[in-house]
Amino acid sequence: MSEELTTVYFVQHARPDYSWEDDRSMPLTVEGEADAVVVAEVLKDVSFDFCISSPYMRTRQTIKPICDQKKLTLKIDERLKERVRGELGNQGDELQRQRWLDFDFHEPLGESMNSLQKRNISALTDILSQHIGQTILFSTHGAALSAILNFYDDKFGYQNFKRLEMFTPYILKVTFGTNQKVIAQNEVLVIDKSKGLD
Repeated sequence: MSEELTTVYFVQHARPDYSWEDDRSMPLTVEGEADAVVVAEVLKDVSFDFCISSPYMRTRQTIKPICDQKKLTLKIDERLKERVRGELGNQGDELQRQRWLDFDFHEPLGESMNSLQKRNISALTDILSQHIGQTILFSTHGAALSAILNFYDDKFGYQNFKRLEMFTPYILKVTFGTNQKVIAQNEVLVIDKSKGLD
């Protein structure tokens, strides 16, 4: 009996407007909206059975063109939201590095990587259990996706996270076996914004 494989296309959102104060409603920039169309073009030949996203505006906007094109019903899961930023915000390599060195570390009123990972994996585990053998579109964030990838491969660390941070948007295709183990993964789209940073 052959193993039923489940395919997840993880889409890290396109570039948002970082001047926006509210993290949850932060929209994409005009450039980000254009890149969302690129995401749709790259995925146009993929048949999706299920589509889910973080509740944040930027993740929903990134996959809106492909959802509209394919008439997909978008499900939202609160567990997929980005790491909760604390009083010190998300700034500084030192804070980011500390979070990766100690998964229980968090700034005042912020969220640890451990908490971020647990809720994202909880959601992903439910999705994989309910959609065995299907192809899933999964719109997410940089830290959230990095936490997921670290769960399946503990060698995925701070430097890997910093690499992904530059890719907005980014698509990673991951194939899971029926035991929810990663069988294969392949980068489908990498749009590197590091050269455009001030």
